Order: sequence, then structure tokens, then C-alpha cells
Amino acid sequence: MVAPRANWKGYIKFGEVAFPVALYTAASSSERIAFNTLNRKTGNRVRREFVDSQTGNPVEREDQVKGFEIEDGRYVVLEPEEVAAAIPNSDKTLTVEAYIPCEEVDDVYFDKPYYLAPDKIGGDAYKLLRDGMKKARVAAIARTVLFRRLRTVLI
Repeated sequence: MVAPRANWKGYIKFGEVAFPVALYTAASSSERIAFNTLNRKTGNRVRREFVDSQTGNPVEREDQVKGFEIEDGRYVVLEPEEVAAAIPNSDKTLTVEAYIPCEEVDDVYFDKPYYLAPDKIGGDAYKLLRDGMKKARVAAIARTVLFRRLRTVLI
């Protein structure tokens, strides 16, 4: 069996203590069956093509841009450089900002579960944090950049 691969590696920081950790997917979707779209007559795979909604003509990749509709048919166009500039920088740190009682955590806020595991050198600090939170029956709220977005996470 192949060892799981970390989705993200970084550090967890609480107070003045920081140690290396990794996130692993808790619920895998890799077991899903993926289907290809085929041409019924030829059996060949169908390729996706982007076409202009008005002219019906294909639009080459270099002519495609992102846009946000501000009113019916009017868009603010964002160039690739502008989109890239909007992606927050990551310091690869889960910074614990607060602790809340576990019974106050509503499941409605859960999105995708991950396992958080320490690196070899972070084991003692990880156990200290885990055992302290377990004893106090609290969860930690942390913020970090994960997968190109600033996210609030629950530990």
C-alpha cells in the first residue's frame, strides 16, 4: 500500500511555539469512477472547445480572459496578471487565533475534512497542543492560505 501524500505542508503556530505539520485528505474522492465524453457514432473522445457566445466562433486560449459581470451583458475584464496579483501570499503557517468550546462548533461551517499530522521533529509540540485542547475541550481557529485562498480552519 502506498503511503498517503500530503496535500499541504507548513507550520502550525500557537503563541511563540511553531512546528512543522502536514495536511492529508480525510475523505478521498479518488475512488470515484471518471467517465469520458464520447462521440456516440465514432467512439472517439470529445474535446472541449471554448466558443464566443454571440458569433459561435472558437476562441483561442491566448484570447480568453476572466471577467466579472456587473450588469446584464457588461463585464469587468481581469487580465491574468491582475488575477495572479489577487492570490494571497502564503507563509505556510496555520496561525492559531482563538480557541472555542467544542460544543459551540456548528457542523454547518464544515467544508472538507483533513488530517493534521506533525513532522518527526514536531511530535512533542503537537502532542502538547492536542492534549491541552482535548483536556480543555476546545477547538482552535486558525487562518492560513490553502490552495491559493485565505481560509479560516478549525483544528
